[in-house]
Amino acid sequence: MTAPEPTPLITATQLNGFFHDAINGAAAETRLAADPATLHYLASLLCGYTRSEQVFDYADNRLQLRPLALLYSEALEARSPGERGLWLQRLGDLALFVGGLFAGRMHRHFQDLDYCVAMGGNAYGYLSETAERRDQSAQALVFGELSDNFGRFVGLVAMVTGRAPARH
Repeated sequence: MTAPEPTPLITATQLNGFFHDAINGAAAETRLAADPATLHYLASLLCGYTRSEQVFDYADNRLQLRPLALLYSEALEARSPGERGLWLQRLGDLALFVGGLFAGRMHRHFQDLDYCVAMGGNAYGYLSETAERRDQSAQALVFGELSDNFGRFVGLVAMVTGRAPARH
C-alpha cells in the first residue's frame, strides 16, 4: 500500500494571490481558454466567499444557503433593472461556487448539477445581454464567458477547492 501524496503547502501570503494563481493554474491545466478578466472575476469571487457571511444568509434564526429558486424569485420581483442584475449576479455567483464546492456530491445526482448549471448559466447570460445593451463590453465579456462555459467554470472551482481530481 502506498502512502497518500502529501497536501501541497500553501505559500501565498494573500488570498487574492493564492486564488489568482490557483484559478490560472487550473485553467491552464484543463486548457480552458478564458479571458484574464473572467479568471480575475472568479478569483475575486472565491476570495470573497472565504467569508461565510458572503455565502450564507441569516433567516429563521440560523445561517443557511438561500435556494437558487428564491434568488431567482427575488430577481423577478426586483423594482429596477439594476436591482434585478444584482440578484441575478448573486444567483450566478452562488450557483458557481456551490456547484464547484459540492461537485462530487452533485455529480452523483445529475439533475442537481444540471439545475445548478442551468440557473447559474442563465443568470450570467442575462447579465451579459444587459451589459451589451448598456455598452459595457468588459462586463458583457466576463458574464458571457461564464454563461457559455458555466459547467467548465464549475469544474475549475471544484479543482481549486480540492473537490475534483486534477486532470493529467
